[in-house]
Amino acid sequence: MFKKKPHTKASSNIKSSERRRLFAEICKTYELSQAEIAKEDELAILPATTKQASFKTALGQSGTIFFDEREIPVWFQTRDSQVFPSLFTLWKYPSLLPIIKTHPHVIEIIANGADLMLPGTVPPFDVRATKGKIVAIADTESPTVPKAIGRCKLNLKDYTRVIGLKGIAADILHCIDDELCNLNDLIDIPVPEELEIKVPEPPREQEAQPLEDLDVQQLKSIPADSKNNEETITLEDESKKTNGLSKISSKEEENIASNIDDIAESVGQLDVSDVDRFYERSLLQTLQQDSIELPIAASSFMSNHIYKNLPIIDSQYCNIKKTSWKKTSKFLKAMEKLKYLKTKGKGEDLSIVELAPKDNPSVSNFVPHRTVGSSSKSTSHTKKQPGSDSSQKKGALTIVHIYKPRSVTKPFFSDVNESFNNYYQPQEIKTLLNNYIKLKNLTNPNNKSQVVLNDTLKSITGLNLGSHPRDVISKAFMKAFSPNYVILKSGEQLEDSGIHIFKGEPPSVNIVTEVRIGRKVVTRVSNFEHFYIKPPILADELKVKCSGSSTIGPCKQDPKLTEVTVQGPHGKTIIELLKSKGVPVSYIKFEDKTKKKK
Repeated sequence: MFKKKPHTKASSNIKSSERRRLFAEICKTYELSQAEIAKEDELAILPATTKQASFKTALGQSGTIFFDEREIPVWFQTRDSQVFPSLFTLWKYPSLLPIIKTHPHVIEIIANGADLMLPGTVPPFDVRATKGKIVAIADTESPTVPKAIGRCKLNLKDYTRVIGLKGIAADILHCIDDELCNLNDLIDIPVPEELEIKVPEPPREQEAQPLEDLDVQQLKSIPADSKNNEETITLEDESKKTNGLSKISSKEEENIASNIDDIAESVGQLDVSDVDRFYERSLLQTLQQDSIELPIAASSFMSNHIYKNLPIIDSQYCNIKKTSWKKTSKFLKAMEKLKYLKTKGKGEDLSIVELAPKDNPSVSNFVPHRTVGSSSKSTSHTKKQPGSDSSQKKGALTIVHIYKPRSVTKPFFSDVNESFNNYYQPQEIKTLLNNYIKLKNLTNPNNKSQVVLNDTLKSITGLNLGSHPRDVISKAFMKAFSPNYVILKSGEQLEDSGIHIFKGEPPSVNIVTEVRIGRKVVTRVSNFEHFYIKPPILADELKVKCSGSSTIGPCKQDPKLTEVTVQGPHGKTIIELLKSKGVPVSYIKFEDKTKKKK
């Protein structure tokens, strides 16, 4: 639908009543219980500030796109269709749709406009993936991260194998990097590496009311044998239950820690008490090892500490919905009763204001386990880019110089049996030249450091026939190649698809501090777009870091470039900001025109 850029009108905020109506429609369409959805989940599904704009595609389809306050598309619909989520919404709430897995290369084919075929899918399928249902599509490398959205054309839940079968599994409505995603041209939203899928909570039976909470009439209505069968709970038992974690001995704690991974692997056999234990251990590990600045919001506490300190287990099975508490607020209140922390607030809007000290017996005697966070760190260390510096910081950009052969080198590549149409790095070109010299036996027998040129090398290098030093020939040989470059983000490789190749030499970010109209000092930044820096984001960050106003406009020297200007002499501050964004220092040029020339 969005293979070509749609024509959109200016967006405008919708009324709160319209937002409530839209949210109710979403809940009804995607079978969500509106009453049971937490406030944070509601805002993930539909932002509090929602805008709408009409659009028309190149094929003549018209409809409405809904944006959040940052102009990021979150939902869309045509005039005669239901409302569909964007990928940005699914990355916030991935449980909204059933996910169909496919192979990584199939995502690239889908992005070019193809539908998802049945042989390209990977069973087993979600039981909700029935004909006509809206589904998310993810690859097997990131099975929890949706990369496309489509409509099911088959009852996929009935298929256990797909090899040799034919048919369209889903027609694609929206895919990563299509023009709907590109409508977000102001905010740089990275594709998440992994998402937590919240398993839909099954309907719960009404919990039995404790006898002590019943009135006289209700007690009379209970059969006598039911009263006799009630377990008698002594004060001693209640005390053991309340302080159960602190009553565990160090030896027992070590046994639990050593066996916790075995328990985590037997996912199918986990019951509620096992998952409860995981969360209690995660809290104790957080109290013992993490440094937390208080007060902290409950959502931040859970995402940055509790979830990361869980034992290594598939998050699809170990989440707050699988515990006996069901909600974050109930979990925190239960831990507060155990005197591990203190909370402030009501309902789901809680903050942690106090934590148990590290010298607490339960905390100090706790034996740590391997966590989800440590596993992800170790995985990220093993996936280093070949050829990159091992000490490269996370998020740093890598500039790779590559060269395209010119037509004069065709005979050379024919002799060495290599592709003339490929790009080559300098070291690869040097290796090809040495191989050619060996192949043609061009080394000077009287002086091994020199090479005797033949007609092919003479036409390529422009040197005269005869013997020349290797380094002279090598420099002249490189001039027969057109320079190009690639700027790789952290984790990207030169062989990855979708890598953009730029012609010429890599640019440098220009920073100039100068005086304007008398005594007014400003700092201008330009030529930064190739380093994945968007002007609105840079302007907002400079406004905060430099405590001054910033503007965006065309560059004076080259109107095709965008320039961000901030008040004041902030050259060093901007250099540090660019370094934090991964820009190599060697590609930053700073000129201070306020200093008098000597």
